[in-house]
Amino acid sequence: MDATIQAAMELVSALAEMENAGRNIVTTLLDGAAFLALEHYPPEDIRDPKTNAQYYFHAHRGRMESGHIHCFLRDSENGLTHVVAIGLDQTGRPTRLFTTNLWVTTDMFTPAETLIAQLPRMNWRAAPGPEPVNRALGALFVLYRREIAALLRRRDARLARHAAAIAPADPLADERLEILSTARLNLPATLARLRAKLALTDE
Repeated sequence: MDATIQAAMELVSALAEMENAGRNIVTTLLDGAAFLALEHYPPEDIRDPKTNAQYYFHAHRGRMESGHIHCFLRDSENGLTHVVAIGLDQTGRPTRLFTTNLWVTTDMFTPAETLIAQLPRMNWRAAPGPEPVNRALGALFVLYRREIAALLRRRDARLARHAAAIAPADPLADERLEILSTARLNLPATLARLRAKLALTDE
């Protein structure tokens, strides 16, 4: 079976498991804690010991979003690099992807092509924490791998343009530049497209 179709099925299953229990990604990660704007949930992050993929939920109240999940890769104890953030709507469903400047997450910058080659590591099968959230996030990284790769390339292009404009200053430290690239997610449309593809292959 096509990997994207498998990922879509995994994502639907994980979301349904949470929603059938009266929860969603946000409330599952809060696990009964109070929703406090700008808080970091869980405090110590969720990290997979095999892949070294890592994430946390950053809470905020907004008209369009309840917060976002920052996703990272770690190559050593000092080698944490931000890959992408996943914006969640007020129902806890993913609605956008975006990349941030280095000063936002104070990690290590890794070029787009290097990160793109490592995107298969973005899963949390062996991670502690809420299993349905881990499954949902891993599925998102498969389902939207091409979009994430495009975002990372656009991130680097934006940084290169900004570097030329402010030389010799460092664009990675420029707090006027926060969001480097963004893409809206239409999960129902994605799932409908994959259902149609699956129906065609079954004919």
